[in-house]
Amino acid sequence: MSVNVAGGEEPDAEQIVLRPPVGVLVGGLITSIYALTVLVTTIPYPGKIGVNYNALGTDWMVFYGAIRSVLDGHASLIFDAERFTDFLNTAFADWLSKPLDLRPWAYPPSFLLLLLPFPPLGFFGSYVAFQLATAGLLAVALRFRAADWTVSEVLLPIVLLCPASFINVIDGQAVFLVAALIVGGLRLLKSRPVLGGLILGLLTFKPQFCILVPLALIASGQWRAFWGAGLSAMALVAASGAIFGWELWLHWFPLMVENLAGSGTKWIEVGRIWGNSVYTCAMLLGAPQGLASGLQLLAALFAAGSVVIAFRSRLGVREKMAVFLAATMLAAPHSGPYDQALVTLAAVFWLTTMGSPRPPLWCWTLALLIWLVPLVSPPVLIPVSRPAPLLTAALIVLVLQRRPAPAEPPLQRKAGSNSAT
Repeated sequence: MSVNVAGGEEPDAEQIVLRPPVGVLVGGLITSIYALTVLVTTIPYPGKIGVNYNALGTDWMVFYGAIRSVLDGHASLIFDAERFTDFLNTAFADWLSKPLDLRPWAYPPSFLLLLLPFPPLGFFGSYVAFQLATAGLLAVALRFRAADWTVSEVLLPIVLLCPASFINVIDGQAVFLVAALIVGGLRLLKSRPVLGGLILGLLTFKPQFCILVPLALIASGQWRAFWGAGLSAMALVAASGAIFGWELWLHWFPLMVENLAGSGTKWIEVGRIWGNSVYTCAMLLGAPQGLASGLQLLAALFAAGSVVIAFRSRLGVREKMAVFLAATMLAAPHSGPYDQALVTLAAVFWLTTMGSPRPPLWCWTLALLIWLVPLVSPPVLIPVSRPAPLLTAALIVLVLQRRPAPAEPPLQRKAGSNSAT
């Protein structure tokens, strides 16, 4: 498999064909086939191969159950974790291979607004439709042509065939939508900053993935995009409050504070500890809760500083995109194996900036290790994945060490080209 990419950020840039080493290519294909096999066998024989996911779409059950409950006039149900879990186990008893453990709703009411089109399709129809729709949005974000962007025709298949993407489909999660908003929003900052900002503001539907957006926009001086992001975020809040009632927000805010403060032991046991965050990995490596929280804070500060450095520099769009995607994952106080697709995408962008068809073997090795992380997750079950945040941090450092293109002479700059994003 070869990958056509541009060696620079201009439309007439030299075309480069990335050729992965045979071992890396074979390893990637084998693990993709394995992840697909896990997906297929989860339908009749969950847990026979790989991690036992119980049934397809267990996270989508939470999304679908929440919007269904609100539309049926039982909005308070979604903030009572025990009652909501009992509701899910009853409603989907025929679909589940065993009852779900505690499954709380932890998302802001603005997420419900994005789910509003899907309930008429029923559970399975909406599950399939959401995955197809969000994968389609990611395809648009990656394939859209712009004056300063040339991407591979196979970049989208690489992303969709990575193990994290298969796990996203198994769980019925939303990483395709998160990636589409990040890629689409950042790519539009130069040509259509207001639209790019409006798109990035939609990331507030999953707040852990939007915390670095303001820093990136301020660091790059994209004030129009900054106000656009704020406008779309507030529009989501206002629309969800008008449609579903403001009581949902009054219930959600204290729940969010409790979860972030770590005082909700049930949330730690059934939520964060089953994720891939720095906090989770530190706890599982033996750190006390206070130290784990401190390490998560340090990771968030490192991620924030990296984004500021990248977006104040003259690094190209793809380098900035790689830093932002990886830093977003590192800073998130909670993430799942499926969210590793963001880091996989960052690694692919990094490889495309090497300026050579054959980057060093160690670069491919790092990318392959990042690719493999979801298959040895969650860390609570598979200890080998617990140092995985170090791979993400290493990728960020390596991208920041990339040398930006030489500055244009003053007269040439006056003649035409826009400033870098």
